[in-house]
Amino acid sequence: MLGKPMQVWSDVGQLKKVLLYRPGQELENLTPRYLEDLLFDEIPWLAQAQKEHDGFAAVLKENGAEVYYVTELLNEIVRDPHVKSELIKRHLKASPLIEPDVINTVYNYLNEQEPKDLVARLIAGFPKKEIQHLKKYRTLSDLTLDSYPFYLAPLPNMYFTRDHGAMIGGKLQVSSMFNPARRLETVFLRFIHKYHPLFKNVDLAFHEEIPYGVEGGDILVLNQETLVIGLSERTTEEAIEWVAHKYLVEKELVRQIVVIQIPSKRAYMHLDTIFTMVDTDKFLMYPGIKDSVNTYWLEKGSDQRVSASNGFNLQGALRKALDLKQVEIIYSGANDEITAAREQWGDSTNALAVKPGTVVCYERNEATNETLRQHGIGVIEIDGSELVRGRGGPRCMSMPLDRETL
Repeated sequence: MLGKPMQVWSDVGQLKKVLLYRPGQELENLTPRYLEDLLFDEIPWLAQAQKEHDGFAAVLKENGAEVYYVTELLNEIVRDPHVKSELIKRHLKASPLIEPDVINTVYNYLNEQEPKDLVARLIAGFPKKEIQHLKKYRTLSDLTLDSYPFYLAPLPNMYFTRDHGAMIGGKLQVSSMFNPARRLETVFLRFIHKYHPLFKNVDLAFHEEIPYGVEGGDILVLNQETLVIGLSERTTEEAIEWVAHKYLVEKELVRQIVVIQIPSKRAYMHLDTIFTMVDTDKFLMYPGIKDSVNTYWLEKGSDQRVSASNGFNLQGALRKALDLKQVEIIYSGANDEITAAREQWGDSTNALAVKPGTVVCYERNEATNETLRQHGIGVIEIDGSELVRGRGGPRCMSMPLDRETL
């Protein structure tokens, strides 16, 4: 498991190790009343979503990747009673619970669980009715089950592991999630990094918290000199400036950062919902936003400051960063306005490269997949009719830990 240190210096290099989360009970704790708060538009059918996710994992393994699951890594580390206790306390601290009897009862109950059951409960959400009979005192929240049935909220977005963090070179950048409903998801990644031997040789990019928010769906590792960061609904100017100063000035981890600003709206929550890299010189893009994208170039300037400029169009910035005379942008949905819009809603542009020129896509996006093939890209199709209800595709559902450096 340990071997050569993990690193990611390309978004399309051969995928060698990847972190996934298989959907679980948290999806069955979604109710229509709380869909918007939990960032869902629909309720996925769990059994089918798990079947589809298993198919996705099988494809990754068949194409040379070692698959690690968040739950399995957590189960291993919480066998240590100190880690177990720390993880429970971290969740309770972040919860809205304030009544001491409730906090103590929840803590004691969870601390008695077996590792597998504990991890499942923390992610699925912890219902009030499960421990009401154990409490000494009745509180207001005991009488409001119809209003909100959980002491700890479910985390239905967990299967989008891309957003939790990003490997940049040999360092792990843990995300700062914009929406409160997702902020506890990164706790699991921090614990895995701190305690699991898989990450023994991986340093954190930052030990401090990034200002809200930078999410992994807005991070693209172009090469050893260049990061691409999306300025989106969930990644802010302030957070990008903070990260840029760290990477360009303090740590000098990369030479430049290309910022791609996309419309700030739910339909394009992250850069990778409308733009992904599919080969060493090819990118897939939703044509509906090609006239509303702004591109900025950040690099180290004088006086230990970041210098920002906006003299590039998207292709020009990509050519300069890749040191290529030409890059190709492939438009999804056969560049047809209606087809592209329909397929973008089904995450047609959220492609995951398993090696240069070969990507995993949802089979439902027929026009986009055919367009990719016409441009020389190999497409591996997976079923995702239920997974897509969470508004994410193969790239969203995977966090690469190790890729071959091109």
